[in-house]
Amino acid sequence: MLFHHLASILEQLEHASSGNTMREILSSFLKKVPQEDIDKVCHLTLGTIASPYENVVLGMADQMVIRAIAAATSIKEETIKSDFKKYGDLGIIAEKEVKNKTSRLIVSQVFNQLHAIAQLSGTGSQDKKIQTLSSLIKSAVPIEAKYITRIALGTLRIGVGEMTLIDSLAIAFTGDKKNKPLLEKAYNVCPDVGIIAKAVATKKLEGIRHISPAIGRPIKVMLAQRAKTMEEIQVRMPEGIVAEEKYDGERIQIHKKKSKISFFSRRMDDITAQYPDLGEEIKKIERDFIAEGEIIPIDKSGNLLDFQTLMQRRRKNDIAAFAQQIPVVIFFFDLLYQNNKNYLNEPYHKRQRALHQLFNEGKKLKFARHIITKDINKVEKFFNECLKRGTEGIIAKNVNGVYQAGTRDYNWIKWKKEYAKELRDTFDLVVVGAFAGKGRRSSVYGALLCACYNKRNDTFETFCKVGSGFTDQQLEELPKLLKKYQSKSKPARLKVHTNMEPDVWFQPELVVEVTGADTTRSPSHTAAERDGKGLALRFPRFIQYRPDKKAEQATTSEEIRKMA
Repeated sequence: MLFHHLASILEQLEHASSGNTMREILSSFLKKVPQEDIDKVCHLTLGTIASPYENVVLGMADQMVIRAIAAATSIKEETIKSDFKKYGDLGIIAEKEVKNKTSRLIVSQVFNQLHAIAQLSGTGSQDKKIQTLSSLIKSAVPIEAKYITRIALGTLRIGVGEMTLIDSLAIAFTGDKKNKPLLEKAYNVCPDVGIIAKAVATKKLEGIRHISPAIGRPIKVMLAQRAKTMEEIQVRMPEGIVAEEKYDGERIQIHKKKSKISFFSRRMDDITAQYPDLGEEIKKIERDFIAEGEIIPIDKSGNLLDFQTLMQRRRKNDIAAFAQQIPVVIFFFDLLYQNNKNYLNEPYHKRQRALHQLFNEGKKLKFARHIITKDINKVEKFFNECLKRGTEGIIAKNVNGVYQAGTRDYNWIKWKKEYAKELRDTFDLVVVGAFAGKGRRSSVYGALLCACYNKRNDTFETFCKVGSGFTDQQLEELPKLLKKYQSKSKPARLKVHTNMEPDVWFQPELVVEVTGADTTRSPSHTAAERDGKGLALRFPRFIQYRPDKKAEQATTSEEIRKMA
């Protein structure tokens, strides 16, 4: 397939006004894509050349791309820099300066050349990266140059999300959007759009029915619902409740195949290199497996520390030294796969039995504390014990529940101290806009527009304007932090009322944790909207950034509706 055809579709998607329009454009186009290109087209449509877990990084900074455009067009670097300050988008500049009338670039050529850039390292690699990108741009027509440049920088920003693409694949190759849940289920077990696309394009639904876990490829994590009261937990789990301690750390999925160890974050990023000490301990386990746990920092006395302490270790370059300064342990809580046996559809109690047979507890590897009971009073007692230990509370799990990858379901219910009576809820929300500051904040953003996620519609719905809780340093950092997500127009998947339109739009990427007093119906917001009024968070306050979460892992509008 000619890359020009894909670039033209990306242009249409960039100017689409809604998620439904995006799906129509994409599904119609995907039907025409040759089977040998479908995986590459899907990755490029998301602005990537590989799935997140593959850790493929192009490593192209603005200055490198400026040099590549200059070399391809014979325009002076100073001129390009000046235009960059004006337009803020090197893709637009590449489109403006490239003069070719025809191009024979094909999708596989662009895809492979971008991969070649990612693989370059060592002495002289920067110059080679620039030369390779320059060669691509030089061969391109203007519209191709625009999107090649943006993909190289990781700033495609057309608003297509994973679920938009899954929807479109279902429509294109099964003839019905109603088949999306089948594709989504396969994608949750195998989160690689290229594999899913090729399977459904070649064999329709039969192609995705037999997709199973593979060691080294992360499974999307199961998520917990919220309950209004602890009694609701008992109603939803009459067969038996597992009250499992909830830790304030980093959720991790551990993959072991012989001596090869991989750690994946909740976002499916490969973070193996951050925890070499834990990797050495995992190697001692004899069996191959996929399991889940929580990494927790501890002090010299073995007391549990918090998530922020763990992030200090993640931010440092000298990993070996900080492994000594900030020691960590893993609390294992689930087993998903072991020695070629898929445990996803096994009930909790069977997964736990197999997990506890996997290894013997030690200083670094432990099992999450839990009790199994039908007595809600015992659950509450255990919950209070967890709080005294300094943990966040509990996850209540159905003793017979299966592991529902990528799903938020009542087989798991979280119950944290914030949910207890007279304490406030917290929400993981996505930043979709910013309002200019006034007075003391005239040089920074005064407030952020934050949204929840509507999983059913694959849209984001506004829930609050957050202007308090930020330190002066965080306010200074916000424009720089959010710059790479900035959008010239409203993101297509965002549902927002005109009276809540911000001064600056952002593609939904950055997740923040926010607290508030309570929720109320408001004509200004669109979260769980009913009769022209959505739910809004009263007195919202910023708590912290959540770099471990993707936008689609934010609090859902359905959760918020049930809490109201």
